[in-house]
Amino acid sequence: MPSERETLGRLYLWQVALSRINDLLELRLRVDRFFNTGRPQSITELYDKERESLKIGLRLEGEALNNFEDKHGSLFPDIHDIHLIDELITEEIIIKFCTILNEGRGSAGVIADNKKTFCEPILDKLISETFSEDLKEKFYEFIEHARAYRNQQGAHFDQVSFSMSHGNKLPSEDGLVYSVGWNSALLSFNWDFVAENIPKFNRALNVYVTKLQQESNR
Repeated sequence: MPSERETLGRLYLWQVALSRINDLLELRLRVDRFFNTGRPQSITELYDKERESLKIGLRLEGEALNNFEDKHGSLFPDIHDIHLIDELITEEIIIKFCTILNEGRGSAGVIADNKKTFCEPILDKLISETFSEDLKEKFYEFIEHARAYRNQQGAHFDQVSFSMSHGNKLPSEDGLVYSVGWNSALLSFNWDFVAENIPKFNRALNVYVTKLQQESNR
Protein backbone atom coordinates (compact mmCIF):
# COMPACT_ATOMS: atom_id res chain seq x y z
CA MET A 1 0.00 0.00 0.00
CA PRO A 2 1.69 3.26 -1.09
CA SER A 3 2.06 6.09 1.39
CA GLU A 4 0.28 9.43 0.87
CA ARG A 5 3.57 10.93 -0.29
CA GLU A 6 4.15 8.13 -2.81
CA THR A 7 0.56 8.36 -4.08
CA LEU A 8 0.84 12.10 -4.59
CA GLY A 9 4.23 11.62 -6.26
CA ARG A 10 2.70 9.34 -8.88
CA LEU A 11 -0.30 11.60 -9.39
CA TYR A 12 2.00 14.57 -9.91
CA LEU A 13 3.47 12.61 -12.84
CA TRP A 14 -0.06 12.03 -14.14
CA GLN A 15 -0.56 15.79 -13.99
CA VAL A 16 2.65 16.37 -15.96
CA ALA A 17 1.48 13.95 -18.66
CA LEU A 18 -1.99 15.49 -18.91
CA SER A 19 -0.61 19.02 -18.95
CA ARG A 20 1.61 18.00 -21.85
CA ILE A 21 -1.41 16.46 -23.61
CA ASN A 22 -3.39 19.69 -23.22
CA ASP A 23 -0.49 21.62 -24.78
CA LEU A 24 -0.38 19.14 -27.66
CA LEU A 25 -4.14 19.33 -28.20
CA GLU A 26 -3.88 23.12 -28.46
CA LEU A 27 -0.93 22.78 -30.85
CA ARG A 28 -2.96 20.36 -32.96
CA LEU A 29 -5.70 22.98 -33.27
CA ARG A 30 -3.19 25.63 -34.33
CA VAL A 31 -1.72 23.33 -36.95
CA ASP A 32 -5.23 22.60 -38.22
CA ARG A 33 -6.03 26.32 -38.45
CA PHE A 34 -2.84 26.94 -40.39
CA PHE A 35 -3.65 24.06 -42.72
CA ASN A 36 -7.06 25.62 -43.39
CA THR A 37 -5.43 28.87 -44.55
CA GLY A 38 -4.47 27.01 -47.72
CA ARG A 39 -0.79 27.99 -47.48
CA PRO A 40 0.57 24.39 -47.18
CA GLN A 41 -1.45 23.27 -50.21
CA SER A 42 -0.46 26.35 -52.21
CA ILE A 43 3.28 26.05 -51.55
CA THR A 44 3.15 22.34 -52.36
CA GLU A 45 1.50 23.00 -55.71
CA LEU A 46 4.07 25.70 -56.57
CA TYR A 47 6.86 23.32 -55.57
CA ASP A 48 5.51 20.51 -57.74
CA LYS A 49 5.23 22.86 -60.72
CA GLU A 50 8.83 23.99 -60.19
CA ARG A 51 10.06 20.40 -60.10
CA GLU A 52 8.18 19.63 -63.29
CA SER A 53 9.55 22.68 -65.09
CA LEU A 54 13.10 21.80 -64.07
CA LYS A 55 12.46 18.11 -64.82
CA ILE A 56 13.58 17.11 -61.30
CA GLY A 57 11.91 13.90 -60.19
CA LEU A 58 12.28 13.85 -56.41
CA ARG A 59 13.08 17.13 -54.64
CA LEU A 60 14.74 20.45 -55.16
CA GLU A 61 18.13 20.83 -53.53
CA GLY A 62 20.92 23.37 -53.28
CA GLU A 63 20.64 26.33 -55.63
CA ALA A 64 17.34 25.16 -57.10
CA LEU A 65 15.73 25.08 -53.65
CA ASN A 66 17.25 28.44 -52.69
CA ASN A 67 15.89 30.03 -55.87
CA PHE A 68 12.44 28.58 -55.23
CA GLU A 69 12.31 29.87 -51.63
CA ASP A 70 13.67 33.30 -52.65
CA LYS A 71 10.74 33.58 -55.03
CA HIS A 72 7.92 31.91 -53.06
CA GLY A 73 9.00 31.91 -49.42
CA SER A 74 9.87 28.95 -47.21
CA LEU A 75 8.79 25.55 -48.45
CA PHE A 76 8.21 24.51 -44.82
CA PRO A 77 5.59 23.57 -43.86
CA ASP A 78 4.17 22.10 -47.03
CA ILE A 79 1.23 19.71 -47.13
CA HIS A 80 3.47 16.72 -46.39
CA ASP A 81 5.01 18.46 -43.37
CA ILE A 82 1.56 19.28 -42.00
CA HIS A 83 0.43 15.67 -42.31
CA LEU A 84 3.58 14.44 -40.56
CA ILE A 85 3.32 17.07 -37.80
CA ASP A 86 -0.32 16.16 -37.21
CA GLU A 87 0.52 12.46 -37.05
CA LEU A 88 3.42 13.02 -34.62
CA ILE A 89 1.30 15.22 -32.35
CA THR A 90 -1.57 12.74 -32.20
CA GLU A 91 0.77 9.82 -31.62
CA GLU A 92 2.51 11.67 -28.78
CA ILE A 93 -0.87 12.45 -27.19
CA ILE A 94 -1.69 8.73 -27.09
CA ILE A 95 1.74 7.75 -25.77
CA LYS A 96 1.66 10.41 -23.05
CA PHE A 97 -1.87 9.41 -22.03
CA CYS A 98 -0.75 5.81 -21.67
CA THR A 99 1.84 6.81 -19.07
CA ILE A 100 -1.05 6.92 -16.61
CA LEU A 101 -2.35 3.52 -17.77
CA ASN A 102 0.75 1.38 -18.20
CA GLU A 103 3.02 0.14 -15.44
CA GLY A 104 5.81 2.43 -14.31
CA ARG A 105 8.43 2.03 -11.62
CA GLY A 106 8.40 4.30 -8.60
CA SER A 107 10.77 5.14 -5.78
CA ALA A 108 10.23 4.23 -2.14
CA GLY A 109 9.03 7.21 -0.15
CA VAL A 110 8.77 9.39 -3.27
CA ILE A 111 6.67 7.92 -6.11
CA ALA A 112 4.34 4.92 -6.08
CA ASP A 113 4.71 2.18 -8.67
CA ASN A 114 2.10 2.70 -11.36
CA LYS A 115 0.67 -0.80 -11.04
CA LYS A 116 -2.79 -1.93 -12.04
CA THR A 117 -3.83 -2.10 -8.39
CA PHE A 118 -2.76 1.54 -7.97
CA CYS A 119 -4.08 3.21 -11.10
CA GLU A 120 -7.37 1.41 -11.79
CA PRO A 121 -9.21 2.43 -8.59
CA ILE A 122 -8.19 6.06 -9.07
CA LEU A 123 -9.10 6.02 -12.76
CA ASP A 124 -12.49 4.49 -11.99
CA LYS A 125 -13.18 7.11 -9.31
CA LEU A 126 -12.20 10.05 -11.52
CA ILE A 127 -14.12 8.76 -14.53
CA SER A 128 -17.24 8.02 -12.48
CA GLU A 129 -17.22 11.50 -10.96
CA THR A 130 -16.52 13.28 -14.24
CA PHE A 131 -18.65 11.66 -16.94
CA SER A 132 -22.23 10.62 -17.52
CA GLU A 133 -22.89 6.91 -18.06
CA ASP A 134 -22.79 7.32 -21.85
CA LEU A 135 -19.56 9.33 -21.84
CA LYS A 136 -18.04 7.05 -19.23
CA GLU A 137 -18.44 4.07 -21.54
CA LYS A 138 -16.91 6.00 -24.43
CA PHE A 139 -13.99 7.13 -22.27
CA TYR A 140 -13.24 3.55 -21.25
CA GLU A 141 -13.36 2.60 -24.93
CA PHE A 142 -10.85 5.36 -25.66
CA ILE A 143 -8.60 4.04 -22.88
CA GLU A 144 -8.56 0.53 -24.35
CA HIS A 145 -8.09 1.87 -27.86
CA ALA A 146 -5.21 4.09 -26.71
CA ARG A 147 -3.52 1.27 -24.81
CA ALA A 148 -3.76 -1.06 -27.80
CA TYR A 149 -2.32 1.54 -30.18
CA ARG A 150 0.54 2.41 -27.81
CA ASN A 151 1.46 -1.20 -27.11
CA GLN A 152 1.12 -2.57 -30.63
CA GLN A 153 2.15 0.30 -32.90
CA GLY A 154 2.97 3.62 -31.23
CA ALA A 155 5.72 2.46 -28.86
CA HIS A 156 6.22 -1.15 -29.98
CA PHE A 157 5.98 -2.69 -33.42
CA ASP A 158 3.86 -5.80 -32.87
CA GLN A 159 3.18 -8.04 -35.82
CA VAL A 160 -0.59 -7.63 -35.45
CA SER A 161 -0.35 -4.00 -36.62
CA PHE A 162 1.77 -4.66 -39.69
CA SER A 163 1.60 -6.63 -42.89
CA MET A 164 4.83 -7.92 -44.37
CA SER A 165 5.61 -10.12 -47.34
CA HIS A 166 8.94 -11.69 -48.30
CA GLY A 167 10.11 -12.65 -51.74
CA ASN A 168 13.07 -14.45 -53.29
CA LYS A 169 16.00 -12.79 -54.98
CA LEU A 170 15.95 -12.99 -58.76
CA PRO A 171 19.11 -12.95 -60.91
CA SER A 172 18.41 -9.41 -62.13
CA GLU A 173 17.82 -7.99 -58.64
CA ASP A 174 20.21 -6.61 -56.04
CA GLY A 175 18.60 -8.24 -53.03
CA LEU A 176 15.50 -9.76 -51.44
CA VAL A 177 12.09 -8.44 -52.40
CA TYR A 178 9.85 -7.42 -49.53
CA SER A 179 6.97 -5.10 -48.70
CA VAL A 180 5.78 -3.60 -45.41
CA GLY A 181 2.45 -1.96 -44.70
CA TRP A 182 0.55 -0.82 -41.61
CA ASN A 183 -2.85 0.54 -40.75
CA SER A 184 -3.41 4.21 -39.96
CA ALA A 185 -4.79 3.53 -36.49
CA LEU A 186 -4.50 7.17 -35.42
CA LEU A 187 -7.21 8.08 -37.91
CA SER A 188 -9.68 5.84 -36.09
CA PHE A 189 -9.60 7.94 -32.90
CA ASN A 190 -12.40 10.45 -32.42
CA TRP A 191 -10.20 13.50 -31.89
CA ASP A 192 -13.14 15.80 -31.19
CA PHE A 193 -14.05 13.51 -28.29
CA VAL A 194 -10.44 13.40 -27.09
CA ALA A 195 -10.01 17.19 -27.26
CA GLU A 196 -13.23 17.78 -25.33
CA ASN A 197 -12.93 15.13 -22.64
CA ILE A 198 -9.28 14.78 -21.69
CA PRO A 199 -9.28 18.35 -20.27
CA LYS A 200 -12.33 17.37 -18.18
CA PHE A 201 -10.48 14.34 -16.88
CA ASN A 202 -7.46 16.54 -16.17
CA ARG A 203 -9.54 18.97 -14.11
CA ALA A 204 -10.97 16.08 -12.09
CA LEU A 205 -7.45 14.81 -11.39
CA ASN A 206 -6.36 18.27 -10.24
CA VAL A 207 -9.29 18.44 -7.80
CA TYR A 208 -8.46 14.96 -6.50
CA VAL A 209 -4.78 15.84 -6.00
CA THR A 210 -5.69 19.03 -4.14
CA LYS A 211 -7.97 17.00 -1.85
CA LEU A 212 -5.18 14.49 -1.11
CA GLN A 213 -2.74 17.33 -0.43
CA GLN A 214 -5.12 18.89 2.08
CA GLU A 215 -5.75 15.55 3.79
CA SER A 216 -2.03 14.77 4.00
CA ASN A 217 -1.41 18.06 5.84
CA ARG A 218 -3.88 17.31 8.65
